Amino acid sequence: MPGEPPGHDSGRLPLTADAFDRLVQAEQRRIYRILLGLVRDPEAAETLTQECFLRAFERRHTYRGEAHVATWLVQIALNLARDHQRSRRAGFWRRIMGSRPGRDAPEPLLRIADAGPGVDHAVMARQRLAMVWAAVDGLALRQRTCFLLRFVEGMSLDEIADVMGIEAGTVKVHLARAIGMVRRRIGAWEAPCDI
Repeated sequence: MPGEPPGHDSGRLPLTADAFDRLVQAEQRRIYRILLGLVRDPEAAETLTQECFLRAFERRHTYRGEAHVATWLVQIALNLARDHQRSRRAGFWRRIMGSRPGRDAPEPLLRIADAGPGVDHAVMARQRLAMVWAAVDGLALRQRTCFLLRFVEGMSLDEIADVMGIEAGTVKVHLARAIGMVRRRIGAWEAPCDI
């Protein structure tokens, strides 16, 4: 098949290190392109590409051959991209809600709606979220737009630049100013939070 490493048996996962290296060489660009299209961040795509092949190598003994190796790699890449997007969004909301790393906290909106034992926490979370939105509402229009597109919609800097018709560097400046202003305003209301 085109793009397969020399000596690669169609549909079988190579178990030797040399054969796996050839597989990486043959499929690395393709996996990177797919991930870049999904996450729209070259640095993240590069990291996720490496993670994809690391996972494939670590799990090579579990490969059952039901799908072609290249298809299996794409499935791993898609799962990594999905997890990356969830992690970005959840990380923002965890910082907003004040969860500490290592705590097993449910999604913020579910936590707010929960009327169980953590009612006090839910009330505090609602208050903190209201403070953040009040701070965001006070931003200049371009800063507010950059903040919302980046942290609520999860868009990359390049996507924001395209949507707003400005340079990516200008997006970075507006975003830095927006984050600084939100931090200062929240800090004026309570102890500083790490946004």
